[in-house]
Amino acid sequence: MLHPGSDIGAPGKPYGQPNCTARIVGDKVVINGQRAAWISGAMTAQVCALFCHHVDEQGRTGPGVAVIVPLDKSGFRAMNQGELYFDNVEVPLAHLLAGPDAYHELAYRMLCEANPHVAVCAVGIARAALEHAVAYAHERRQGGQPIILHQHVRYRLFEMFRKVEAARALTRRAITYNATAPRPAIIASTAAKVTATQTAFEVASEAMQLFGGNGVTREYPLEKLLRDARAGMIADGANEMLAIRGAGSLIDPARLRQPPANGG
Repeated sequence: MLHPGSDIGAPGKPYGQPNCTARIVGDKVVINGQRAAWISGAMTAQVCALFCHHVDEQGRTGPGVAVIVPLDKSGFRAMNQGELYFDNVEVPLAHLLAGPDAYHELAYRMLCEANPHVAVCAVGIARAALEHAVAYAHERRQGGQPIILHQHVRYRLFEMFRKVEAARALTRRAITYNATAPRPAIIASTAAKVTATQTAFEVASEAMQLFGGNGVTREYPLEKLLRDARAGMIADGANEMLAIRGAGSLIDPARLRQPPANGG
């Protein structure tokens, strides 16, 4: 399951107060609170990997986990997502993947792993949109000939092809590097995700435009591809937030301590 969003504060409570906490009581971890709605697989999953705040206090037992109705989304509808509520859920301490001291490193590595997976899905969406557009351009006739013989249509298809191949190459490079490097690079994984999802949206939108009125009907696949492509720009972290997080890798603290050049 994915951790839901970048702000995990509790609604209606002072800012910064967590909405889901875990405390270690003896040989158990006791979990309380709510995770936001975007829990992937919440309706069907049998195992949950939970990100939450640690608190140092004692607790009591309770009824367990409550699963709320799935979200009715515009895109990525095949992946059910919903809310989870934890009411004094007890988990054996042996199931703890990372305690407070190791949490940040685990979160870093999981983000490095998850983002390229979304990028792969996005490249697939972009490629599907391109292939449908090429096929349709051979079938659709306008001005007495298939529209692929129109110069501007060919130019637009080439631009779509170029973007798909660039996104595919970056995604493959990021996955290969992170799988072989001593420590994965978060700037590589976020760059792949942002580039691929943006590409998927642009290519699917352009493909729909080439389909004309047929593109917005459910008789053709473009409307679904565009919905999924748009959802990808938010899934597993909004592209804007990921860009800010990835850019942190470009900051060199040593340079920040240096005096300005030429007295500027």
